[in-house]
Amino acid sequence: MNILEARNLTKAYDGSHGIFNFDLTVDSGDIVLLLGPNGAGKTTAFTSILGLTNSNYSTLRLLGKSMTESSKVNIGAMVSKPCFYEDMTAVQFLKLFIGIYDIPLTKVEEVLESVGLKQEMHKKIKMYSTGMKQRLDFARAIMHEPKLLMFDEPFSGMDIEAKADFKNILKSLSQTGIVISSHMVGDLESIANKVVIISKGKTLFNGKMEDVQLSGLSLEEFYLERIQMKEAV
Repeated sequence: MNILEARNLTKAYDGSHGIFNFDLTVDSGDIVLLLGPNGAGKTTAFTSILGLTNSNYSTLRLLGKSMTESSKVNIGAMVSKPCFYEDMTAVQFLKLFIGIYDIPLTKVEEVLESVGLKQEMHKKIKMYSTGMKQRLDFARAIMHEPKLLMFDEPFSGMDIEAKADFKNILKSLSQTGIVISSHMVGDLESIANKVVIISKGKTLFNGKMEDVQLSGLSLEEFYLERIQMKEAV
């Protein structure tokens, strides 16, 4: 099942920064790794798809239909640094979204347990470490079981255990389409099935992980080769 189709997505800031003719297709069960150096346009691609940035495109469809504000309830996202009401507990914070997503109250404790925050769920968020806040933002993104998940640099502040938990949860979401942007190529190589590499807003590779493997290179070597070829032009 096709979850997301974006074609010719373009957002130019000064003629040289942004994204240019960016394509992204996500099907049910896909884990797509969007790679690029800092400033490559990864966050711009995310915010454009989510409608947080005005952009141009020829196609932008979610679940086979043109994307609308109401259809975005089918998306869960982590973009940029998470923001919270820090005097709230994790439980209180997630309860804010129950009405928006029309989900039962029991889902709050369930999702906090799944991300490893059950023991701290009644602690105020201002007492949380950076990694714990990332876990809480992850819980918020997945609690309504969206069809599309979009994570922009989700591993910031996460320790090794948190990364492992994160990846295990992602692997369990077999009916969901997932896009993860990163400049750390090794974090998701083992579970992603598609790779998109961009630099300076332009796509250098858009294909399957198996194509990367057939090249005889590791993902890191493949990525660096594409970046170096771009810089040499």
